Amino acid sequence: MISTLAFLFPHTALGKITLYPLNREFGQAWSSLPSYGDAKNGKPRRPPYAGLASALSAVSGQPVVLMPHTYEPVDDELAQPAVAVTTRPFDAWTLSTAVREWERCVRKGEDANTLAPLLAAADVEHPDLASFVRGAADGTPHAPGWFYRVAAWNFAQRLARTPLPVPNGPRMRRIRWRMDTQGSLISWDDVTKRTTLKPKRTGYALHKLDFRVVTQPGEPLFALHVLPTFSRLATHWASTRTVFIEHGTHKSTLLRMPIGHTKNSDGQWVPYARNYAAEVLEACGMDFTAWPTNDDLAALQGQMRALVPAPVPHVLGKGVGTRFNKVLADHINETIKRPKITQVCFEPTPVELTRPTKGAVTRSELDHALAATGSDTVRIIAFYNDGTTRKRMTEALAPYTNTPDRPLDCGDYGDHRLSERLIVRFHRLRALDRADRVDWDDELDFLDQLEDGALNGAWVETIWNPKPTKREREAGQHRHDHKRELRRALYERGIVSQFLARQSAPEPDDVAETDTDAETEAPKDYKAINALRDLLFRLGCVDDRLRHVTDLADEPVLVGIHLRQQRISNRRPAAADRTQMVEVLTALHTSNDSDRPWHMDSYDHSTHDWRPQAAAEAAFGRHAIGREGHARHEEGALLARQHIESALKILPSDRPLIIFVDTEACRTIWPGLQNVRFGKGPLPGDDLRTPTRSIAVVAINTSYGEVPTPVENTASPRKNPKRPPKPQDRLYRRTTSTGHTSWYIAQASRTYDGFGNAGSIGGVHTRFTLPPDDWALQRKDWHSFTATQIAIPHAGGREPQQLAALAAKLCHQSLAWDARTRHPVPLHVAGAMDRAHPEYRGPSIEPTHTPEADEARGGE
Repeated sequence: MISTLAFLFPHTALGKITLYPLNREFGQAWSSLPSYGDAKNGKPRRPPYAGLASALSAVSGQPVVLMPHTYEPVDDELAQPAVAVTTRPFDAWTLSTAVREWERCVRKGEDANTLAPLLAAADVEHPDLASFVRGAADGTPHAPGWFYRVAAWNFAQRLARTPLPVPNGPRMRRIRWRMDTQGSLISWDDVTKRTTLKPKRTGYALHKLDFRVVTQPGEPLFALHVLPTFSRLATHWASTRTVFIEHGTHKSTLLRMPIGHTKNSDGQWVPYARNYAAEVLEACGMDFTAWPTNDDLAALQGQMRALVPAPVPHVLGKGVGTRFNKVLADHINETIKRPKITQVCFEPTPVELTRPTKGAVTRSELDHALAATGSDTVRIIAFYNDGTTRKRMTEALAPYTNTPDRPLDCGDYGDHRLSERLIVRFHRLRALDRADRVDWDDELDFLDQLEDGALNGAWVETIWNPKPTKREREAGQHRHDHKRELRRALYERGIVSQFLARQSAPEPDDVAETDTDAETEAPKDYKAINALRDLLFRLGCVDDRLRHVTDLADEPVLVGIHLRQQRISNRRPAAADRTQMVEVLTALHTSNDSDRPWHMDSYDHSTHDWRPQAAAEAAFGRHAIGREGHARHEEGALLARQHIESALKILPSDRPLIIFVDTEACRTIWPGLQNVRFGKGPLPGDDLRTPTRSIAVVAINTSYGEVPTPVENTASPRKNPKRPPKPQDRLYRRTTSTGHTSWYIAQASRTYDGFGNAGSIGGVHTRFTLPPDDWALQRKDWHSFTATQIAIPHAGGREPQQLAALAAKLCHQSLAWDARTRHPVPLHVAGAMDRAHPEYRGPSIEPTHTPEADEARGGE
């Protein structure tokens, strides 16, 4: 059995809240507020409810939520009556003064005072949170949107009253928690510190417990998911966005505040409190804490602690480790006893997950696997400029030659045949080392001569390194990263690509030392080997490893639907306010004929057709990453649903479909994926489903905040009494009181399993109790177990557990990776296509040519 960090709690455990009901007049008054730039130099925008809630938290020292009171998602929150929710009633004078001052700041000094009288006139209520829950008896509990923000407050307050006992040898170290104004618990008085000498740096971090109130498919009770994080602290103000403040007036609560940065009279960048919190505090007669200097932050002095703004080099790693999760879960079970909570656990099924095929595609299987690309000839073009990289590439290709124990021996600028279908060509490309931008269209002109019907893939050396050396930093040297533009230029020529980072050549002394021991086998260059595997994967190479772990007698098409919303960012006016929906569809065609490999197609939105994997990825990569007008809600969701349904319709109509979807990304497009309407609303493939054609839908959820975090495998004997046993390679399930079953696969990371003491240190110790001799291991990331949850909203006439087992097997046996992927193969491939796009999570690229230019060129 797998225990988790999620807990079911009866509705009577939700407790009471303080609620201020606000009528439509409040929304009308709010809509009359002018756009504002957040007091300093921000872009003018419509004031969000969260701005006033943040200011009220600052003066009250308690969490505050201000949101529409509605059970359904809304596009315009001001069109709905709102509620202000908190833990205790506000002081009447403080409430009126704070709201009036906040509005005056938004109006740039105009004292209109339209909001404060409406809020002060609201009748304060103290309802039970349980009174807002609907649908629990049917296994579909739901509540207004604000409910999910506040339902954990009572739980967090109860947990904070009892220190967390952490075993430390024969003694217990007791960790005290402080609740912040967002409802999280912070180990404010128990800071982890590490200092390095070369370079001399000191870093600090806090443990933080976040809480998410979520639903489980078919479960009548809400689940509280506890999310421990190791929050590293900034030692300077640059780029910081969030700060914790030990509130001078309310010592028991930490104020979590968003901050911005502006220049002072001396031209120096300094922080400021967003949402006019400082002005509101001053109006209420409360002193705002003085901003610490950078030296104060570096010494952890003062009443403020800022979080690091993003993944940056730090002397402390990330993660709390599995040992801490186990200690925390036991503490929660011991502390919260009345009313009784139930830890969410998953029972094992008879389905074992195996991985009979490991490693790269073998030479004997190569041509059979390459037949899945749909091309008679596949060419790998190896671009390099450094001789060491070329040697690494030839060694990685050696297993596909007649002499697998020796590097491939061939020259540059000519094709060298490795098998009946595979050829390779090396090309020295000196522009790879250029420090500035390159005109890749001109540099790659020679590729036009290779348009001979072969399917081309580029294996490209890259010199970009996100961690520059100290010498480079001191010299201010910054090389341009060519990957984005180079990948786009290759896509324009219909070529998929995979990059291989350059490594330094071994030092002569190291080589001499290695040569002295003839029996020592040289370590494998896994980075080069895996890069080659990924390139073959992108080209559409599929061997029989998936066929060996599945049993699909009716030869279904396995479809993956990957959706993601991304902002348009191209520095044009108002562009940042628009979004686009990234839609990637893949189809894995299965076959029972051993002479026919399975093959992967993807949908080409530009031609409205399904094309072989490599061609479809190239087409996707040379266009804008998303589709404007498509969105997660309302009309945009309907457009996305209709577009995807039309794509599914042109798949072979004589084949059944098994459609894998990402639950979190797709549930607003197809409401039948939502727990509150599970299997009863619109689902992918509804228009294709007939009495004679099976269309099954498998929902895959990997959301960190929603999928219960595994704690331990309680059925496994402990080899180490401290270390929680890891999950087995097995499918697990949980059936609710309403008879609904969901499935679950959990795993340890490869780091946790494969790097000795450094990888699994978080399973034996917590960061609070790590022995001094091992303190350097604080720099490592301490991994926890992770999980994927599987639900079947429509089985299409199949056995639901067989569909869940299929999804689990397609995660466990991946195409180009010897470990488990978080998504089944069709969804994993779709996500890989999205991440390879030149615009992925980055600025939009202006097209090199426009449709108007194309028309003009065609008319000449």
